[in-house]
Amino acid sequence: MYKQFNKLSVLAVTVTIVSLSIPQVSIAAPKGFKTPSGNIFCELLEGSDTTTNSLRCEIASSLKPKPPQPYPEYCGFDWGRGLMLPATSKPEVLCISDTISDPNKSVLAYGQTWNNGGFKCISQKTGLTCTNSNGIGFFLSREKWRVLGISK
Repeated sequence: MYKQFNKLSVLAVTVTIVSLSIPQVSIAAPKGFKTPSGNIFCELLEGSDTTTNSLRCEIASSLKPKPPQPYPEYCGFDWGRGLMLPATSKPEVLCISDTISDPNKSVLAYGQTWNNGGFKCISQKTGLTCTNSNGIGFFLSREKWRVLGISK
């Protein structure tokens, strides 16, 4: 009985060592990221499919210049702290009472591209550019912001 118990113990230890030594690999793209400066955080908000997804990006330094609200007292919360980019249309200014900022989000290094859920974001020292599958999107930086892909 002791020899049988000893063999089971060795087997259990061997299985544990082997399972601990196998690297954990994640093939799923992260659903969000932050810029290296920590000023911008983005999060993919998944819909029922890629045509109903949205990308929410917040900027701690706020949009500059801050856009006017559609009418007085339109937003009773935090106006102009970022943009929401729908899958197929133009970005909308955020009126939020919560945040997606998380210091544990992965960093999208300068010069790197994030592709997920029908969106593409490029991180550069000058700022962050994000677009949807229609080529509509935005540019965000501490100094300025603008909407991209919309005819004036």
